[in-house]
Amino acid sequence: LPLRVLRDMTLPEEHKYRCSLQLNYPTEENAQCVCNALIVDEELHAEKVTKILSTEGCQLQVEFAACDARMLRVSVNSFFDMTALATKTLDAF
Repeated sequence: LPLRVLRDMTLPEEHKYRCSLQLNYPTEENAQCVCNALIVDEELHAEKVTKILSTEGCQLQVEFAACDARMLRVSVNSFFDMTALATKTLDAF
C-alpha cells in the first residue's frame, strides 16, 4: 500500500523560509517508490523545519518550511543527498 501525505497538511505560518521542489521520474511507480523511501525520514529539528512529501503522477513534490534560512538550506541539502541515494538504488533494479 503506497504512502501518501494528505493534501490538507499545512506548513506552519511561523516558518517564513520556504522551498518547493518538483522532481520528475520516468514512471509514477518510481516517483512513489522514492517518496515512500524518503517519507519515513523525520527531520532532525522538527520544531524548526517542516517537510511535506507527495506524488502527482510521475512527479515527486516536496515543500519545506523553516524558521531560518540556515535550517532550510541544511534540510534541502540533506533531502537532495537522500533523494540521490534513493534514485541510484532504484536505477540499480
